[in-house]
Amino acid sequence: MTESIQRHQRLNRAAWDTKAEEYSDPAESKWASGEPVWGIWELPNKSVPMLPENLSGRRCLEIGCGTAYVASWMAKRGGEVYALDPTRTQLETAARLQSQHQVPITLIESFGESLPFGDDSFDFVISEYGASLWADPYQWVPEAARVLRTGGSLVFMTCHPISQLCCPEQPDLRNGTSLLRPYLGMYELRWSDPPTVEFQLPHGKWIELLSSCGFEVESLLELGAPEGATSRYVWADEKWARSWPTEEVWFARKKL
Repeated sequence: MTESIQRHQRLNRAAWDTKAEEYSDPAESKWASGEPVWGIWELPNKSVPMLPENLSGRRCLEIGCGTAYVASWMAKRGGEVYALDPTRTQLETAARLQSQHQVPITLIESFGESLPFGDDSFDFVISEYGASLWADPYQWVPEAARVLRTGGSLVFMTCHPISQLCCPEQPDLRNGTSLLRPYLGMYELRWSDPPTVEFQLPHGKWIELLSSCGFEVESLLELGAPEGATSRYVWADEKWARSWPTEEVWFARKKL
C-alpha cells in the first residue's frame, strides 16, 4: 500500500497482526459453513438478516474483511465478491482458506478509508466489525457511498454505544452497570492493551452522517444475547447482554 498511513490505521493494523493467529481457527469453521452467523453471540442470519439469500448478478464488497468468511458467504450466494483489509496476516489466512475451499473472491490489501475502486462499482457493501469499528466513519462511509451504485445497500455491524459506555479498560473484565465514558461527543475510543483506536458514534450522529452521504436508513437492529447464548470472548457477559444491547446493525440504501 502506498497511501499515507494515519495514526489509528498504524496502531490497528499492528494490533491485528498480533491477533491474527487467534482468529484462524474460528475462520476455519465459518469458511466451511454456508450459514452465516453474526457477532459475538453468533446470531443466525434468519434472525439478523445481514445477507440476502440470493446475491446472483450483484457486485459485492466487504470492507475490513479480516479472514474474509463473510465474503465467502456472499460468494456462495452467487455474488461477484471483493474483500478488502489492511492487515496482511489476516489476508494470508483468507487466501489459504480461499484456496482450500475454492471460493471465488478477489482479496485486496488496503484501508477502508480509501477504497481502490471507481465510482458506482458495487451493488452491496457490508462490514461486520471491520471498517465499521476500526476505520474512521467520516472517511469510510463517504467512500462506501461513492463506490455504491444508486439503490445499492450498505449493511454494517458494530458495537452498541451502551456497551461501549460500560466497557472497562481492562480487556479481561466484563461490562458493568456504570457509565465509564460520555455518550455525547463519542467518536474515537482509545484503548491501551494493545494500543488501538475504535470508532463509535451516537445514533443521532450515525443518522446525520449516513444522510449526508446520500443514504436512507432503512432499519437499525439493537442486539443483545438470547437465552442460553455463549461467546468465546472472555469479556462478553451473556447475563448483562440480556438486559442491554452489545451490538447494532445498520441497514441503509443509497438514495435513487
